[in-house]
Amino acid sequence: VHSKVMCWAALDRGLKLAEECMRRAPTRRWKKVRDAIGHSVETRGYDNGRGVFVQAYGSEKLDAALLLLPAFDFVAYDDERMVRTTDAIREELDDGGLLRRYLHDDGLGGTEGVFIACTFWLAECLAYQGRHAEALDAFNRAAATGNDLGLFSEEYDPKRRELLGNFPQGLTHLSHIAAAVALKRSEDVTSS
Repeated sequence: VHSKVMCWAALDRGLKLAEECMRRAPTRRWKKVRDAIGHSVETRGYDNGRGVFVQAYGSEKLDAALLLLPAFDFVAYDDERMVRTTDAIREELDDGGLLRRYLHDDGLGGTEGVFIACTFWLAECLAYQGRHAEALDAFNRAAATGNDLGLFSEEYDPKRRELLGNFPQGLTHLSHIAAAVALKRSEDVTSS
């Protein structure tokens, strides 16, 4: 579902660029495909019973990358479906206060840790949902996985308290910044 929403976002941004830059583009076809992808995700990438977005069509499993749907403007952060998805991901993918990306076997060898960016994505979602204290807690847990220089790896082993995977990991640092910005905006809203 995350990859389909990324395709939706590419078309949506292409349409906006074509309009703003007054460039010729097959906008009618792009709109039709964008809308078809959006409808497909809304109907096939959503579990009506639980009221949450899911990892893949026909699956009930979750993927923490779903926390990025609002960042692509596919759905609002405070949309009830997104709030329920955020809570379900936090409940089902938690590992010692940090989030795993997903739980199924992906066929990759080696020890899987928590995917640090996911907890920063959670903090960002919670902040934009107006849940500042919960967002700050998630942010602090993820930030604590950094090394003595404040650098983050791709993954982290909460039991052994060690960095795993690519280091330093750009995506983790970008997610850290996005979550910090969301927390600051959330703090400004709650204090005014």
